[in-house]
Amino acid sequence: MAEGKKSFIAYSDWYGTFRALPDDIAGQLIKYIFSYVNDEEPQPHENYIVNALFEQVKATLKRDLNKWDKQREQRSEAGKKSAELRATKSNERSIPFNEKVRNPTVSVNGNVNVSVKEINNKKVDSNESCFNIFWSKYPNKVAKDKCKTKFLKLPQVDIDKILATVDAYVNYKPFKEYNHPNPETYLNQKRWNDEIEVKTITNKVTIYDPFVEHMRKENEKYKHLNEKK
Repeated sequence: MAEGKKSFIAYSDWYGTFRALPDDIAGQLIKYIFSYVNDEEPQPHENYIVNALFEQVKATLKRDLNKWDKQREQRSEAGKKSAELRATKSNERSIPFNEKVRNPTVSVNGNVNVSVKEINNKKVDSNESCFNIFWSKYPNKVAKDKCKTKFLKLPQVDIDKILATVDAYVNYKPFKEYNHPNPETYLNQKRWNDEIEVKTITNKVTIYDPFVEHMRKENEKYKHLNEKK
């Protein structure tokens, strides 16, 4: 047997063979099998029946041994990979914190090293400029700091859409008494996604919102009733 292997499998379907043998032959076959699996390298048995039956058992034992060797190799490889992973994690934990947060660099065309921190700073500066544009155009200028914090946390696609639609949104006054929501409300409710229908009447552009139009009509109705009273 292989080194480190302390057992072997005896299959239940061998029982029919052993039961058919005389007790003395069955005993000799069992002893011969144990001699083989304990690496005693037994010589061919003097009884040809034992030799013939053992060849069948031997084929099964070799098949099981090959299977066991493969499983042992797989477990060994898995153990090595696990040890390497643990060593890598241990090394990462041992790196001083100030080295972990050191600004990484990105190589551009192999010649220019650009600091990732510099890239992020430029992005923040750009978005702050976008916020200043938004703030200069939006009415009801309240809670600027809160609005700026919310604005800078928005995805770039939303910031781009705000700048693309803010002029139309600010000019949107379906009736004289209409007031735009505060800028913080605008940001919280993502009002840049409002669907606004634009109507053209005699070269004059008006913005139409069904909900607001309904509210305007309701307002006029109540105003008319109050005038009657």
